[in-house]
Amino acid sequence: FDDEVGDLTDAINDMSLRIKQAESMKSEFISSVSHELRTPLTAITGWAETIMSGEARDEGDVRKGMAIIASEARRLSGMVEELLEFSRIEDGRFTLSVEPLDLKAEVEDAVYTYQKFFRREGIELSYQDCPEEVLPISGDPERLRQVFCNLLDNAAKHGGSGKRIEASMSYDGKDVIVYIRDFGPGI
Repeated sequence: FDDEVGDLTDAINDMSLRIKQAESMKSEFISSVSHELRTPLTAITGWAETIMSGEARDEGDVRKGMAIIASEARRLSGMVEELLEFSRIEDGRFTLSVEPLDLKAEVEDAVYTYQKFFRREGIELSYQDCPEEVLPISGDPERLRQVFCNLLDNAAKHGGSGKRIEASMSYDGKDVIVYIRDFGPGI
């Protein structure tokens, strides 16, 4: 009888531990999703406010801003679709749409998406292009843009009183390095 009670106690303790781990994973997941959704919303809101305020007077800037709003809204829709297919994430399977892409263009799109919005927030975002031609690489442009946007978003949030962010690329013929630097206290 004592063995059965001991086994039952162990089973209950094991179940309790699994419930705590599941709750922890759920909290981490919600936090991560919130962060991922916030990034495109920041770009959409920033550009919408810039256009509405009349700050973007040049027709080309207004068009670019509207294109960014449309692009980020599509990205948000894609993220929501992924959330609806939760089983893929739960299983640890992430679908990548790998295709040839222009890394330089992806970095520049992310920088341009945030540059004017950051300026309105008092943050100067500078970009140093690499003069060398960068060959196309294989990757998922949506995921890569998400990475760059998240890095810029984090740099703005945690840049401290530095109020500036430096972005640049370098290419040595073999490796491309993308730098995004803020002037905050660091981790």
